[in-house]
Amino acid sequence: MNEKSENKLSRRAVGVAATIASAVVFGMIPLFMKTIIAGGGTTLSGAFYRFALSLPVLFVIIRYKKISLRVTKEEFLKICLITIFGYGGTAVLLFSSYNFIPTGMSTTIHFVYPVFTILGCIIFLKEKVRPVKILCALMCMCGILLFYNGGGGGSLMGIGLAFLSGITYSFYIIYLKKSGLQKMDTVKLIFCMNVVASVMILIMAAAAGSFTVNMTSKAWVTAVIFAAIVSLVGVFGFQIGVKYTGPESAAILSTFEPITSLVIGILLYNENFSAKAIAGCVLILSASVIVAKIKE
Repeated sequence: MNEKSENKLSRRAVGVAATIASAVVFGMIPLFMKTIIAGGGTTLSGAFYRFALSLPVLFVIIRYKKISLRVTKEEFLKICLITIFGYGGTAVLLFSSYNFIPTGMSTTIHFVYPVFTILGCIIFLKEKVRPVKILCALMCMCGILLFYNGGGGGSLMGIGLAFLSGITYSFYIIYLKKSGLQKMDTVKLIFCMNVVASVMILIMAAAAGSFTVNMTSKAWVTAVIFAAIVSLVGVFGFQIGVKYTGPESAAILSTFEPITSLVIGILLYNENFSAKAIAGCVLILSASVIVAKIKE
C-alpha cells in the first residue's frame, strides 16, 4: 500500500470516528431538551440557546486561530440557505415534534434521512452509490424501526414535523458537499450558521410568544453545556465525517444516534431493553461496521 492510499484510509478512519462521536452527542439532545423544558424553557427558546450560547466559545477559538470572519456575498447566501432550510430548520422541526409525540418516535421518524441522502446524491449529485451502501441504509432503517415499540401514540402534526426534519437534514448533508461550503474553515462555518440560526429562531420565538429567560439554574447550565457540546463535537464531528467519508457514509454512521438515545433511556429512565431493540442495535452496528470498512 502506497503512502497516498494510507493517508486516504487514515482520513477515512478519522471521518468514521468523528461521525460516530457526533451521533452520540446528537443522541443526547432529547435529554438536554427535556431538562431545559422542565426548568422553565420552551422548545423554541431551547433551540435558540442551543445556537446562541455556543457563539462566544466559537468566537474565542476563531480569534485564537486567527481566522478571518469575512465571507463573500455568495458564501453568505449559501450559509443562509443551508441554515434556514437545513441546519437550523432541522432543529426547529425536530425539537417542535417533541411537543406532540414521544422523543423516541421523533428520532425513529427523523431517521428517514439516510435514505433521502442517498437518493439525493443519486438524483442531484449524479453519484453512483455502491449497492452495499444502499443495503446498509436499509439495514439501518429496519434497525431503527425495531426500536419503536408502538406505544405512546402520536399526532399527525408531530409525525409530520419529525418527517420533515429528516428531509431538511438530508438537504443539509447534500448541500454541504454540493455548495463547496465544506471547504471553508469548519469552526468559521459553524459560527456563521449558528449566527443565522440564532437570528432566525429568535424571530420565530418572539413572534410565537414562546421566548423565555425565566429558567432554573439547572436549565441554564444544561443549555450552556448543550450549546457547547453539540456545536464543538456534534456539528464539527459530522462535518469532518462528511468531508472524509462522504455524505452517504456519514448519514449511515449517524444511526448511532438512536442507539445512544436508547441507552440513555435505559440508564436514566429505566426503559425496557427488548429483544427487538437488541436486534435493532445489531443491524445498525453491523451496517456501520460494513460502511467503516468500505474502501472508496
